[in-house]
Amino acid sequence: MKDKDDIIHNEELRNKKSVIMSVFKAYKILELFGEKNSLNFAEISERLDLPSATLYRFLSTLIVCGLLDMDPKSKLYSLGPSMIYLGNAAISSIDIVALARPFMEKLKDETNETISLFIRKGFKKICIAKVESDLSIRYSAKIGETNYLHGGASGNILMAGMTKKELDMLESSAGFPKLTEYTVTDRKKIEEILDKTRKDGYWVSYKERRDDTAGIGVPIFNHLGQVVASLNITLPSSRFDEVTVEKWIPLLKKAGVDISRKNGYYENFAQEPGHMR
Repeated sequence: MKDKDDIIHNEELRNKKSVIMSVFKAYKILELFGEKNSLNFAEISERLDLPSATLYRFLSTLIVCGLLDMDPKSKLYSLGPSMIYLGNAAISSIDIVALARPFMEKLKDETNETISLFIRKGFKKICIAKVESDLSIRYSAKIGETNYLHGGASGNILMAGMTKKELDMLESSAGFPKLTEYTVTDRKKIEEILDKTRKDGYWVSYKERRDDTAGIGVPIFNHLGQVVASLNITLPSSRFDEVTVEKWIPLLKKAGVDISRKNGYYENFAQEPGHMR
């Protein structure tokens, strides 16, 4: 929690003519409910250090607007139906490719390798965006191309977000065929890989899907904490270098966290970036 003076009595904000402080204060009240589902009057007052009469007017106005509710018995305040409506509208307007594009371009500039974005469609993965390396020898992703989920960093990231039932259905439907000599096809070993991927928040792949490629993948989460995409650095296997890849992992994980935040995911961001629960 920030210091009270930083939250409400920020002089820099007061001096900005474009900032309406009453609107800003109302927002800070609503923001408290992102940390806790319900709060009483005293808790809100203590956290924001507003005079009781002023806070009462703010809360009453937010209730009238449907942004807050108050239970008449418990006297606890919580987010109201208008917040649900506005939240759903914001979620429906999110374009994951548009959100990811600036971060993908930055990653390409930092690594000079191809950056791609994959999603799961049924029991296949599909590339939905790419920013290609400027190097003459590079990995070239094909937008719209579908591939097996298993084998490769992007597939392992997407599978790590699946339930056991979904993995059972994947195994019975598409199976885990051998794609290269490095492809893991044993279900038990695949689950060990997925456990490590969830724990570490990334996966490094070397020739698992194609003999000529290697890659690193991290998850992109939605507002429900579900894995909705995999962000990848992919490069020719001939250029794979463990020392360089280790330097890239923090960059990729940070990009994954930043995109997830813009995609509505705020849970547990105090922990190490890229964590998968």
